[in-house]
Amino acid sequence: MRQALELLHSAVFWALVLVYSVVIHTVTNIAALFIRGDEKKEALYRASGKLWGRLLVDAALVKVNISGLDNIPTDTNVIYTPNHQSYMDIFILLKYLPGSYKFVIMRKLFEVPVVGRHITQAGFISLDRKDRKSSVNTIHSIIDELARGESFVIFPEGRLTSDGSIGQFGRGTSIIIQRSRKTVVPIAIDGTFDALPKGRWRIKRSLVNVKIGKPVLFEDHAGDVDKDSSYALGDRLRGIVAELKG
Repeated sequence: MRQALELLHSAVFWALVLVYSVVIHTVTNIAALFIRGDEKKEALYRASGKLWGRLLVDAALVKVNISGLDNIPTDTNVIYTPNHQSYMDIFILLKYLPGSYKFVIMRKLFEVPVVGRHITQAGFISLDRKDRKSSVNTIHSIIDELARGESFVIFPEGRLTSDGSIGQFGRGTSIIIQRSRKTVVPIAIDGTFDALPKGRWRIKRSLVNVKIGKPVLFEDHAGDVDKDSSYALGDRLRGIVAELKG
């Protein structure tokens, strides 16, 4: 009986993903026709994306305990650095993180019908680690946007975990932090792997804990961005997130 209910819940959830995606994207497209300016249109798509995330978290029936929201600075833009357990992480962050920000997410999500189009119009960015020239250009683009006051959510692991543990933090995130010298807000997510692990479509009702850490400035790693310095920053940041996760 429990498995049957789980299957039914999962089927309803993915049906709602489709319905919400199509409806929200269509309505946003229509509203965008009456807005002038690319920045204002991007802001509209990001706002409707947050609504999308809120609806999907509610549809997933996961219980989310979030702490540390008061650690988020209100006087500067930041780089959020959560670990990455599940696609569910994106929905949860869209629902609970305040303010305006862009995501740096996996390239394959931009290939998803409707969703890919929406996140492109919202200004979300893909960092392709397999294409060095493209990744370098993307990193410079992110740094430029940070200088203009934009906030970003970046998953430093660059991929979903396969076992729930926190993987190595990639060098790209470290370079962005070093070059931009922006405030970093570490985030630990735990429980989404149980709810929706990589490679599974069935949703499991789970308790998700999201802990937002105190802001960190990595000034001692700024300046010369060599491999040793970047990896040292990544290891240090990973340690902070792992400690938050517990």
